[in-house]
Amino acid sequence: MLDVGFGELFCFGIIALLVLGPDKLPVAARFAGRWYARAKRYISNIQNEIDRELKLSEFRKEMQDELDRLHSLEQSMQARLKEIEKASQEQRIHLAEQPEAACASQLKTTYILCHVPQHVVPFCSHQQPRRCERQNDVIPQHSSVELKIAV
Repeated sequence: MLDVGFGELFCFGIIALLVLGPDKLPVAARFAGRWYARAKRYISNIQNEIDRELKLSEFRKEMQDELDRLHSLEQSMQARLKEIEKASQEQRIHLAEQPEAACASQLKTTYILCHVPQHVVPFCSHQQPRRCERQNDVIPQHSSVELKIAV
């Protein structure tokens, strides 16, 4: 820090001994040691605080980058949601424009006869034919949905 070698310290000690004398030299050395420790601690605290601030600013920058990324993701999701909603609306309009005959032709009723041997199903004397109907896919109308990402 100060680039003081052993020879320089030795000269400084001899001069201090001659100026202060043997009685006041130990008191002055303790006093100088305390001030040196305080100065060193103060400088260390300032360095730690600067390091913390730098890390905090880096953390803030990373957080802002992530928030920007989330915001762009939210916007793209909103755009996709609007596209899907538009396609759904067009399909609803297309289905509403179809004549009833076309809709009726889409509905098919299928009968399945099930013959199950009596030894497979106990206590069954006769199996009734089952009727299976295919439901027309009805697209439910939803109110517009807005997607928000909570941060």
